[in-house]
Amino acid sequence: MLSALIKRVFVLTLLALSLAASPALLAQSVDSTGGASNESQERLVVLQTLIDNNLLARDELREAIKTADPVELPDLQQSLESLNADLKKLRQSFEQAAIGAVDVTLLGDIDTSFNWQNEVSQILQPIVDNLKVITEKPRKLGQLQKIIEQNEIQRETIAQALNTIKQNLALSTDPSTQASLTTLSTEWERRRADNQQALNIARLQLADLERGDKTWWQALTEALNEFVRERGLTLVLAVVMALIVWSIMFGILRLFQLRVKNENQNDFQTRKRLAQYSYRALTLLLILVAVITVFYVRGDMLLMGLSILAAAAIALGLRQAIPRFINEARILLNLGSVRENERVFYEGLPWEVASLNMHSILKNPELRGELRLPLGIVSTLVSRPCRDEPWYPASEGDYIVLDNDQFMCVVRLTPETVELRDRGGTITAIPATEFYQWTFKNLSRGESFGLSTMFGIDYRHQSISLTKVPEKLKSAIESELQAGEYSDSVLRVQVELHSAASSSLDYWIYVTLAKPAAARYAQAMRLVQQTCVQVCTEQGWGIPFPHLSIQTLDSNA
Repeated sequence: MLSALIKRVFVLTLLALSLAASPALLAQSVDSTGGASNESQERLVVLQTLIDNNLLARDELREAIKTADPVELPDLQQSLESLNADLKKLRQSFEQAAIGAVDVTLLGDIDTSFNWQNEVSQILQPIVDNLKVITEKPRKLGQLQKIIEQNEIQRETIAQALNTIKQNLALSTDPSTQASLTTLSTEWERRRADNQQALNIARLQLADLERGDKTWWQALTEALNEFVRERGLTLVLAVVMALIVWSIMFGILRLFQLRVKNENQNDFQTRKRLAQYSYRALTLLLILVAVITVFYVRGDMLLMGLSILAAAAIALGLRQAIPRFINEARILLNLGSVRENERVFYEGLPWEVASLNMHSILKNPELRGELRLPLGIVSTLVSRPCRDEPWYPASEGDYIVLDNDQFMCVVRLTPETVELRDRGGTITAIPATEFYQWTFKNLSRGESFGLSTMFGIDYRHQSISLTKVPEKLKSAIESELQAGEYSDSVLRVQVELHSAASSSLDYWIYVTLAKPAAARYAQAMRLVQQTCVQVCTEQGWGIPFPHLSIQTLDSNA
């Protein structure tokens, strides 16, 4: 009676598991027909029959427990618990089959709690699943090899135990002891058979896995084909979508730039730069959203999870980096100590801030080339507004006179060196920073330049030294310059008595010439002296030379 009851419970349990294992299938059949079809009605009848049989079996089992032997009571209690669990599953299946495809989980309590660890684990789950798929075969091989090793160790242990039992059985003379040893030996024989069976199964599975290995070329070809059909196509679509979004945003930006092309950019430089960086950030955000959308539509949870993690990592990195680089951010927005189109001093030279970016551009209008500085260095500088200020003391093609009266021409200016050419054509290179600190006369910078010289006559002409002599020298110098290469360049000639020296009357001569005559500066200086000598010769004026007077004293004095 008791054994029959247990068998009946066992059969009902199997039937309950077979029908309760797929409540979703029952719901689908109901939903697909649009109502309670005949098939669904039959399923409901079967489930109700199983429920009634389980209830009847449970009642009988409860009555059996009341009168059961204490030895059989644990088994009956376990059967009752199993029957109750099956009855619960059958009722859930009956409910699901009756209501169709309705998701009953939506009717439960709304969970408003937030656990970031669970959320992150759900995002990481597709990545972990893909890693499991990739490493599935190596893991199976490792597990089977480990099982084989453990079973071999257990086989040796079981063999030793059986040998010991057989030895004790051979030595034993007590019938009761021999019966116990025989029972124990039978149990250990069963263990050895189970061990041998598990070992054989593991070896067969290992052999099947190894035998099923494909060549590396076949595996590579299949992997590439699968990648192209699935994930590769998804990546291509994501790239295309990103390019489309970027093209649209770039087109909108270009249209706006063309609209404000003729406006004064300096009036809203800061707002313009802020708008540019905000627009770039918006473009990147839209591209990211478009890419994640493609991954979502394609159902590639791995790529979507990786993209979300990458976006989160970038956001966290920016949150930590922005406070440390707030000064650089202000400079990028043209709000810092260095601003565009202003003058900054760097490495001993003045520069104009042409553009501010991650690598800013500094230019000097007088020098060939430019400097490209990282934002970290630019943030240490200070700029100032400038208006009509010279960027360098000389330009290419200028003629200069050094402190030692050496006449030079500037032939090349670079941020590193300055090349000067003298009258003989010799090129001299000087560091640009050193040349910037020199003191010299630049004959080409202004509209005109002057040359100054001294000329002396003898004291015998003292009576005409203030009238006739200055007039004659001035007239002769003007005529000589006008008749030569300086006809269009002579602006003014001044001749004045400078001082009465120890042996001569010295005249100061100053000639003002226009800038085009700068190349003939030294020649003009010589021409002035030549003209003065010619006038003295024509007028019979003496040109003194230094005198040395010697006085002899009388020895008797």
